[in-house]
Amino acid sequence: MSTTLLAVQILNGLQLGVLLFLVAAGLTLVFGVMDFINLAHGVQYMLGAYLAVAFYALTGSFLSALVLALAAALAFGLVLEFAVFRHLYDRDHLDHVIATFGIILFFSIMG
Repeated sequence: MSTTLLAVQILNGLQLGVLLFLVAAGLTLVFGVMDFINLAHGVQYMLGAYLAVAFYALTGSFLSALVLALAAALAFGLVLEFAVFRHLYDRDHLDHVIATFGIILFFSIMG
């Protein structure tokens, strides 16, 4: 095993560890503060990235694509809040998991 390969593997492991920490910290923070389990946050993140690329293809400008994607992702998040999440706040955590997993499945099929 070469030193370069070892260094690359150490950096890959560090990157994966930091990624897992950020995901776990984000879920813990959201659940701790809001008392709501949202498993669909990855779908929301994916949609924002997709919108940014689509708007960049339409406009050719990174800054305008960023602004448009942020506005569209905000609108999508608000629609999810009013249509789905708001009705789940007073319910059991299992209902949160089932509803947000359904959102994941719906947008995975649509995409």
